[in-house]
Amino acid sequence: MALSRYKLIAQLLTLVLLVGLALWEHLMRHYDLILPPTLLAIALLISIPLQWLGRLRPEVANLLLLAGGLVLCAVEAPGSDNPMLWLGLSITLSFLLLTFFPALLLALCLVPALLVLLGDEHMTALNLALGWWLTLVAAALTILLDHSSNTQRFTLTPWRHDKRLSVTCIRENLKMEVSRASALNRPLSVLVVYIPQLDQAGGQFGGHLREVLSTSFSNVISDNSRQSDLLGEHHANVFWLILPNTGEPGAIIAAKRLSDAVTAVTHPEIGALESYSRVCARQTQESAEHFSQRLDAAANKLLEPHA
Repeated sequence: MALSRYKLIAQLLTLVLLVGLALWEHLMRHYDLILPPTLLAIALLISIPLQWLGRLRPEVANLLLLAGGLVLCAVEAPGSDNPMLWLGLSITLSFLLLTFFPALLLALCLVPALLVLLGDEHMTALNLALGWWLTLVAAALTILLDHSSNTQRFTLTPWRHDKRLSVTCIRENLKMEVSRASALNRPLSVLVVYIPQLDQAGGQFGGHLREVLSTSFSNVISDNSRQSDLLGEHHANVFWLILPNTGEPGAIIAAKRLSDAVTAVTHPEIGALESYSRVCARQTQESAEHFSQRLDAAANKLLEPHA
């Protein structure tokens, strides 16, 4: 799957921090400590474009980053004035880069291992209890954040049980967003997207494959969109992505980004998904009814070449 913008921002910030740490060690004349952050920064600098191009799986990149981060913690902690901070960083990395249960198991093992590395002065029952307590706190926060993300993430599954409800939901959301944009004098755009492979999946391989592809498509859109963006299936494998507070230039950029991300959804039977899209920006003082008519016309234009 293509690298999401949130993970890209996180990895770029990590790269900046690693470069800053290497420069700091150089200025402090700790030449023996420069190599670990430098090598990790170089590895991250190489992996980011590979992930963006889809040539390196994010899971592999996460494991490499975790291994490098733990080595960095092990090297930096013994000579640090606050070695327990590096212990906390290693626990945080585990939960950020691994799934829950492997992260929990690794963090529980890391606490005594790093305390042994720090020496007898830090290998105390109090520090051991503190490390395990931090692990449990990180685990609880991970569960809470995952639960919040699952409840807030929009998907198409609940809408697909009733085709009329799908249209009603997206049209009602459009009316509310038009009213809000008009009241606040804010821009509003809608991205009309057509996925032709869903026709092929439904016609040749049945509804199950279509549902799998639709779910994967909605997850990709969710991972590469803002919390405020609203996605819905309008009709005939045409989707509306409502983009509040977004003018036409921003919607065009979003369309290009989402088109690249959608190609990461593949299946052996039909290959990679393709998307055809049109950007419709709401005009000043345009009513919801007229805007909806323009969106319908845009959807019909997308369907014409594929009829």
